[in-house]
Amino acid sequence: MPPVAVYEVSELLHDVPHRAGGRYTLTLCTCLPCGFQGALHAADHLRQKLGIDFNETTPDGRFTLKEGECMGACAMAPVLLVNNKKMRDYMTNDKLDRLLEELR
Repeated sequence: MPPVAVYEVSELLHDVPHRAGGRYTLTLCTCLPCGFQGALHAADHLRQKLGIDFNETTPDGRFTLKEGECMGACAMAPVLLVNNKKMRDYMTNDKLDRLLEELR
């Protein structure tokens, strides 16, 4: 199979990384219900604290920030996935700060 065919299919799958990221990938759900419940403010807070935007990695290679689509936990918004394995919910700025400190 030609490499371009693999790439085209992987573009449809958001869980397939196309390049190396940080040690921790933080994926924040920013769909409409989460956005209404604080996800957009959480996104601003994370971007400011980490000094990066979505789809970027911190200079030390520790964190990559991703924007996610519905994770099926709207009632617990804002929600965040750490390395696509562990979901964190009700992410206030204080909880985001504690998470970043835990992962450092």
